Amino acid sequence: MTDANGMTPLPNHMAFEAMLRPRRPTEEAFFDNFDPWAVVCFSAKWCGPCQKLDKRTMVTMTPNVKWYSCDIDENKTTAGYCGLYSVPSFCLLKDGTFVDKKAGASSALDVLNWLRSKGVPMDE
Repeated sequence: MTDANGMTPLPNHMAFEAMLRPRRPTEEAFFDNFDPWAVVCFSAKWCGPCQKLDKRTMVTMTPNVKWYSCDIDENKTTAGYCGLYSVPSFCLLKDGTFVDKKAGASSALDVLNWLRSKGVPMDE
């Protein structure tokens, strides 16, 4: 199920944890298939810059990326777990492993340039 922007809502921290590879080699993997690229977009309904951000363009320009949306008022744990303290913010994962985070964004182009700098394939 995706939202109007094409992002899958991330309702709680357990859903986020399920996206990650086990931290210790001795742990069993519950999921064998990880998204090659995944981005979690942290936002809030009361955040003006979050509402102005063209999320649909970000999703459309990155067809090889699985996008997740995380409302920090509904899922209060995951942003702090990722070390993010402002919105909009983003967390980038590759094959179930944390790659980088970005706090703040002035436009979709700003986010796309950040993703491009991390090697995320774009639909030019």
